[in-house]
Amino acid sequence: MGMIRNWRRKKLDRTPFPDPWRRILSDNVIQYKKMDSHQREKFESKVRYFMEEKSFEGCGGMELDEAKNLLIAALACIPLMGDVSDLYPYLRSVLVYPSEYRAPYRESGIDGVVSEGVESRSGESWDQGVLVFSWDEVAYDLRHPRDGANIVFHECAHQLDYEWGATMESFSWHRMAKEPGLASVLKSSYKKLLEKLDSGRPTRIDEYAATNIHEFFAVMTETWLERPDRIRTDWPEVEKVLSDFYNLNPDFL
Repeated sequence: MGMIRNWRRKKLDRTPFPDPWRRILSDNVIQYKKMDSHQREKFESKVRYFMEEKSFEGCGGMELDEAKNLLIAALACIPLMGDVSDLYPYLRSVLVYPSEYRAPYRESGIDGVVSEGVESRSGESWDQGVLVFSWDEVAYDLRHPRDGANIVFHECAHQLDYEWGATMESFSWHRMAKEPGLASVLKSSYKKLLEKLDSGRPTRIDEYAATNIHEFFAVMTETWLERPDRIRTDWPEVEKVLSDFYNLNPDFL
């Protein structure tokens, strides 16, 4: 399977990146406009592979086109610029609704009580290899690239968590063996977040991060990629391990 994928990628590399795609990216993706020529070449390859290897499906009356698929692919590839993953290997499909959609949920509380219902969502990530987005939310995030929230970054962080077990106690990525790894820093920082919220202190991140350790990782990722200054100032220990995990400096994207 890997040989076939690599053959297809090499075939794609032999053809020029489409100029209409470059115009779409230049007009809509602020990180693309800031990239140097080397970064752009690498980014364009990742975007092209993503477009080729993942399937896109409109849901709830959503009419997808090449431009929408391209912009979702571009956002999904930004966290991968440091090569943390080879295009989310477990991801197969991207489902897109026109706006918020209704989905069933089932949750177990700490007391063991299970609650069920239906709720509105703008995105989700499944460990069975599926991403789901509201196009309205994606479009809003493209128009507001520095507000610290991005649904594609958020849900793709969950895909990386599935791939690496980034929030698991046994996971350690940090290159300095004597320093705490990602999972341990996330755990201690998550506890700090809950303490801040209980005492009414500001956090400068979406309070949805308090849901659980997995959402904490996803919210920290989206905030760090869009507003690294917030994480660097208020959560320096998280900024350090995220930089190491993603092998990225978002200031240069």
